[in-house]
Amino acid sequence: MSKAEATGSLSLPLPWLSALSSQYRIILASASPRRKELLDRLNIEYEVIPSGFAEDLDKSQFASAKGYVLETACKKTEEVYNRIKREMETYQQQWRRLLVIGADTIVVSSDGTILEKPASADEAAAVLREKLSGKTNTVHTGICLFVDGADDKLSIEKHVESTKVTFHTLDDALIDAYVATGEPMDKAGSYAYQSLAGFFVKEISGDYYNVVGFPCALFYRILSTLHKKDVF
Repeated sequence: MSKAEATGSLSLPLPWLSALSSQYRIILASASPRRKELLDRLNIEYEVIPSGFAEDLDKSQFASAKGYVLETACKKTEEVYNRIKREMETYQQQWRRLLVIGADTIVVSSDGTILEKPASADEAAAVLREKLSGKTNTVHTGICLFVDGADDKLSIEKHVESTKVTFHTLDDALIDAYVATGEPMDKAGSYAYQSLAGFFVKEISGDYYNVVGFPCALFYRILSTLHKKDVF
């Protein structure tokens, strides 16, 4: 039974896409269940190896939030790629070429504050009340791929997708109830649009899946571009 049959989902019958799993050892450098769920829709075989990158870049050193999120995504990808390469050399393993996929998502408030995962329930409530309620925030996701080419030359592809999300005005009772569910605690920006926060959103402009954490259309365009360049 194929992965598509097992999950009850459809996949795109593109020969070059179907052949990726036989050509590459594909690794998702993220433990995010949302990214895994979306990547599963391509019906390619891959492993999940979360990155050990500390995610401690100094935001003040970047000219924009886009630059910050993209560099974080690339550092995550690089850490996993280099770790696997070292393991292959240490154990003299003969693997297929590597294709490592890394991503990072941040939320930026209307006043330019980068809103990452809240450190406490109080912080989550404050973010919802002061930065999101009745305002428009921007979700940036950086995607970075490290790809071994046919000539063993490393190709690095990196891009950012951005989506604007506008919230209805939230009263204190709603904010407190939402925080009490625990859902905001492991989410950039303290909310999950694909879940309960969907009740708060007035409108979005851009890619919905970008807000979830993995812009599917952008990822496909990256793969398609690499294929057209004969990287694979």
